[in-house]
Order: sequence, then C-alpha cells, then structure tokens
Amino acid sequence: MGWRLARSLEVLRAEVDAIAPSRSRASDGTIGDAAHASRPSDHNPNPSRVVCALDLTHDPGAGADMHRIAEHIRTQRHPALKYVIWNRRIASASSGWAWRTYTGSNPHTRHMHVSVGTGPDGRSTGRYDDTSPWGLAGGDDMLGVRRGDRGDRVLALQHTLVEAGFDPGKPDGVYGERTAKAVYEMRKAAGSVAAKDGNEVTPATYAQLLKMVARRNGAGKQGPAGPQGPAGPQGPRGEPGPPGEVDYSRLVAELLRRLTAPGEG
Repeated sequence: MGWRLARSLEVLRAEVDAIAPSRSRASDGTIGDAAHASRPSDHNPNPSRVVCALDLTHDPGAGADMHRIAEHIRTQRHPALKYVIWNRRIASASSGWAWRTYTGSNPHTRHMHVSVGTGPDGRSTGRYDDTSPWGLAGGDDMLGVRRGDRGDRVLALQHTLVEAGFDPGKPDGVYGERTAKAVYEMRKAAGSVAAKDGNEVTPATYAQLLKMVARRNGAGKQGPAGPQGPAGPQGPRGEPGPPGEVDYSRLVAELLRRLTAPGEG
C-alpha cells in the first residue's frame, strides 16, 4: 500500500529548497526504515497512510543552517507543528516550546527532525495537511543579532562560528566579548575592509560566515598521486664541446702493442 508525505511538510521542504537550492540531501528522510517500523514514530505512515515526519540535512555552507531554521520553526510555530528536534534538543507544546534535552539514540546533529499533527507518534491526526507557509523565505527574524543579545539566535550563531573554525567560547546563547571577538576575526578573515569590531551580525556578515563553513567542510584530505604521465619529447642535441687533450704516450703504447702482437695462423 502506498503512502504520502504530509502536505505541510511538503511546503516546508519546498521552502528550504528555495532558500538553499544546492543543499545536501544526504540525511533527508521521510518514511522510516525497519528500525522505525518496530516502534511508534511519525516516520511510519498513520492509519491514513500519511507520513507526518521530515528530516532535513544540516548544510550551512549551502544555506541550510539547521541551527537557525530549527530556531525559526520553534519560535514561529506553524499551525501543523507537533515538535522539532535538532542538535540533542527538542521543543514541543508540552515544554511551552522551550528547548529541552533530547535523549533519544539519534542525537540529530546531521539533520533536523520535524513532526506535524496531533496525537501519538505514528497515529497523528489534526492539521498535518495545513499548507500555510512556514515563513522561511524572508528569514529576517533570523538575522541582526548584536552584542548584548541573549537567546537561541545567538546560540545558533555561536554554533555556526565553531563550524567555520572560530572560537566564541562554549556556546551559551550570550553575545559577549568572546563571541564579538570571534565575529571580528571571521570578518577579518573574510577580507572585510569595514571590520572594526564584531558587535553585530548583519545579513552580509552571516553570508560571509556561511561561505567559510562551506569552504571548511569542502576541504578534504589530499588524494593519492596520479599515474606518471608519458615522457616528453627529446630536447635538441647540444653543441659539441671543445676538443680534449690527447694522451700521446698512451696512444704510442697502444700502437706498439698492436704492431708486435703475433698474427693469427
């Protein structure tokens, strides 16, 4: 029997694809595998054969930064949203949409999980087919953090700085001196001529940061040397060198030897 993805999740996936068209889909997921089928999961089709869960790959270098997208989903709360899991944390209505520690076997560090509908996992009902936008196209609420700010947007920024190779200290959601220094170092490394401090992250600054993440994630180890190519054409023959000195004593001795040698009978 066939199945389909909840239409609200089709809209979410389309919005992520729109803001990150070249993103990796290596950890994307819809219908579950055998492990999911053995337990209650929204990756299993509900009684109407609708899958009410979607995994989206974390690929910040290509614009699919799940630190920021998960925070957007948590705070904006689409009418169909049941819960969101990302980076060892889960947010749902039961926690007042505050992040709490997620203790499942999969830490969800490579992809974000979104479940929609209401009711037990695998048997969701409710508004899972609501096609209202998730609001990712603009994304203005996800930018513009500055020194002194606190919260999950700052935490997302700190995690992304770490992925780009900069040190804001242990990510704690506080935009303090160490985070500002890391932003400043990032802007200098990006060649920004206006980098006088790191007290604010503008959309342009964040775009630079994501490019750095992409370059860092794309730099693999050097591969083995390839096979040796064919020999090149032989070069032109050089000019003859000057004549060397003749060893006349040796030459005379060789001639005498030949003259006095016995002939062949």
